[in-house]
Amino acid sequence: MKLLSIIVPAYNMEAYLPQCVESILRAPSLAAVEIVVVNDGSKDRTLRIARQYAERYADTVRVIDKPNGNYGSTINAALKVVQGEYVKILDADDRFEGSRVAEFLAFLKKMQGVDMVVTPFIEVDKRREHRVEYNIYGKKIYEYGKSYDAEKVFAYGAIRFFAMHGVCYRTELLRKMNYRQSEGVSYTDQEWVFFPLFRVRTIAFADIPLYRYNVAREGQTMDVKVQMRSLAQLVAVTEGMARYFVASSRGVRSSVRIAFLRNIVADRVKIVFRKYLLVMSDAAFAKSDFEMVYVRLMQLVAQCRIEKFAVPVNNLLKVDLLRRWQRRGKRHSATARCLLSAADSAMSTIHALIFR
Repeated sequence: MKLLSIIVPAYNMEAYLPQCVESILRAPSLAAVEIVVVNDGSKDRTLRIARQYAERYADTVRVIDKPNGNYGSTINAALKVVQGEYVKILDADDRFEGSRVAEFLAFLKKMQGVDMVVTPFIEVDKRREHRVEYNIYGKKIYEYGKSYDAEKVFAYGAIRFFAMHGVCYRTELLRKMNYRQSEGVSYTDQEWVFFPLFRVRTIAFADIPLYRYNVAREGQTMDVKVQMRSLAQLVAVTEGMARYFVASSRGVRSSVRIAFLRNIVADRVKIVFRKYLLVMSDAAFAKSDFEMVYVRLMQLVAQCRIEKFAVPVNNLLKVDLLRRWQRRGKRHSATARCLLSAADSAMSTIHALIFR
């Protein structure tokens, strides 16, 4: 049995897949690793490249070739066949810090049995790179190499959410809960760091920045322009998360866990509203279906029992973007939105300079 399975979703990634796979293959402990490349109906040379690696590293690399079904379908396909005790996702346009793979494997072996392992990760853009911590304000909260009761992590409040790049799960946990991501839409990485939290019992933190997240690639789903074009998909995933919370929270006795998960849903809804009420152009907003989206999301907010719901620009700038819409049926003016966006950007920059 392998110790770690790495799922590599790939769609038209011929330019990036080699450096992604090779960042793992450079590790000295390949016998413990399984790489499952899932070709999602690519139209370029992605499948050919993946198969070449599978031929050269038959004991390590496996390839799944399937029709295009978007991100979630690749994860679902891979989870059916992975053999590792733990499983982690590595997007094909990203890579691991090759020198840290063996260290991460040693950590997993030491912490065998823990449900979830959380690490920092590195964001890389064209000009710089920086380490993204899971702690708050740069303050170390949790000891490395220690298993924590998930309830205590949720209760403490230092972490509001987890990022896909920094999490690794025990495979059996996902299989027992019949984990499945939504298919046919983007942004389902949010489900990867939400659905399992209903079942995670233990969490360990490792000071191993393994994942190198490429934020510089033009056209990736986190690009603001792409997000605005794909807003309906972001809405769909958010609605799905809210419905999952309503259905799954009935079987959860812990009020601490429910409060933590409810806050994640609330934050996702706020992100959608900010896109419509702050980021979207006047022309696009006039053609949008925001009124229907607003009704659906507010119904889910009520069903999730999210109280005192507001949509501030950010955690410091408490201007409620939703209040004006609720009172007047209008957004803030273009000038006001420009000023609010500038203030938001400035605060984010200052925060990054101080705490990163």
